[in-house]
Amino acid sequence: MTPLNAKFAHFGFDYTRFRFGFRTGIAACLSLVIAWALGLEHPQWSAMTVWAVSQPTRGLLLEKAAYRILGTLIGTVVGMVLVVTAGDNIIALALGLTVWVGLCVYVGNLLHGLISYGAILAGYSASMVALLTRTPDALLPLGIDRLLTVFIGVITALFIGWLFTYKKAEQTLVNQFRRQTAENLKLLATAYQTGSLRQLNTHDRLSQLAHLEAQLIEHGTGSPAAHLSAKTIRRVLNAQMGLFAQLEAKGIIQSKTISEHLHSCSESLVKNQTKSIRYHLKQTLKVFNHQPMTGYFKEFVEASLARLEFRDTGTTARSVRGVSVLLHRDWRGARQAAIRTIIAMTIISVIWGYTGWFQIAYLLLGASVMLTLFSTAENPAKTMYYVFLGQTAGAITALAMQALVWPYAGSILNMLVCLMPVILLSALPMSHNRTAPGAMDFNLVFLLLMQPALQYQFEPIQAITIALAVIAAPLVAMVSYRLVFPTNLRSRQQQLIVSLERDLNELQRQQLSGTNLTRYRARLYHRLFKLFLMADKLGVDAKVTATHYLFRVQHQVNQHE
Repeated sequence: MTPLNAKFAHFGFDYTRFRFGFRTGIAACLSLVIAWALGLEHPQWSAMTVWAVSQPTRGLLLEKAAYRILGTLIGTVVGMVLVVTAGDNIIALALGLTVWVGLCVYVGNLLHGLISYGAILAGYSASMVALLTRTPDALLPLGIDRLLTVFIGVITALFIGWLFTYKKAEQTLVNQFRRQTAENLKLLATAYQTGSLRQLNTHDRLSQLAHLEAQLIEHGTGSPAAHLSAKTIRRVLNAQMGLFAQLEAKGIIQSKTISEHLHSCSESLVKNQTKSIRYHLKQTLKVFNHQPMTGYFKEFVEASLARLEFRDTGTTARSVRGVSVLLHRDWRGARQAAIRTIIAMTIISVIWGYTGWFQIAYLLLGASVMLTLFSTAENPAKTMYYVFLGQTAGAITALAMQALVWPYAGSILNMLVCLMPVILLSALPMSHNRTAPGAMDFNLVFLLLMQPALQYQFEPIQAITIALAVIAAPLVAMVSYRLVFPTNLRSRQQQLIVSLERDLNELQRQQLSGTNLTRYRARLYHRLFKLFLMADKLGVDAKVTATHYLFRVQHQVNQHE
């Protein structure tokens, strides 16, 4: 740790997060000026986009920016169609929006990675256009303004982020994966040397593999090559799970020959010498005479060779690219998230239609974000607590700025310049351990409420009621997450177990070809990875449950082989 990092850490700050927050703040300020210079009505939206898309690695930054643009484009078009179709009918507009957002959150919960973010974004982007349009004449300008501000924010975030993001940050996972594979081969060598699985500690091995697998969604972002890289790594991880599962199911033998060859494979991986790795993997396969394990070790060797080919050439054989690695999809959780969103937004829509208060539109807008964007979190109700704190601080800061500073700014440019110290200083709460969970929401709500205008006059009642409506959204979402299909890590574990049970029952009833069995096994293994990942957070009972399903899955697979 450098002296600067140590000094930051002494006061509870993380220097890496501070550096990321400060350069994101610079990009946000730059996007404000660019949007103002182009004459856009909502320059603060470009700064919000910068905060939303900025990422610590280039691959994540590039792909999230692309999905931000795509999701915004789709959502803007849908929002404009809803406004034109509904006319002055508040109920029709709000309910139409509710159905669209419900559909988006359903799809978003079924997908993985940043494409899920894009689907969810398409939902609440429609909300921003539909709910912030005051008159039909303003619809088209608002839609264009929304698209252009997002585009400016994305380009600015890409430019600044690309300059200050290191490529080597994206290689961390690859190195961890290689070292973990070497360690697992070394432990397997010891197990074959002693003829005992006692030192193998399968749960810990699978838990470490699960943590690596969970990072592959981010690793596979940014380009087709990154996606293929994640796919080749996932195949090796799945093959290692197969090895450990089959050993637990069938037992081990004592073999000095296998042990020595596995040790050689491990050492070549540590040295990271491609030719040596290939040679020792092929030699080990030739002498691997433990019959129940031969097919699984062959899969591991084939997956490892495909990974080496990708590492050396940037591509793999077409037959390897065609291998499907199925991922777990939470159909039940997606359905519950959609129903929860529709119920909550329908209630708010009815209240808005009955009262006619325009402030309720801001509550509906906030709810459409809170009930969708955080629906995939492990414990969204708990997350809402930190979101509420961050948004409250952001709203208070915005009101103070509106009342005490902006009336004396004199021009829109001066008003935007007044925002910049707050934007830059927000790097501090983003980097502190206690304030980091709500810091992003502080930035977004602060900017959302700061709409510049010529001849600005502070209207306290209107400003305060809008701010209250905005920060009420996380409270509504918190109640919804607790009462309508309560969602936390334990409930997600139970839903995962239901999915595993369904797959196991289907597997028991069906006669599958070799290809279909491989696909089923890949999906079962992915669900097991998720189960082991959850077990580390839920405690001993969850670890026992994960091990139980490991045995059940492998027993069912063996019956079909």
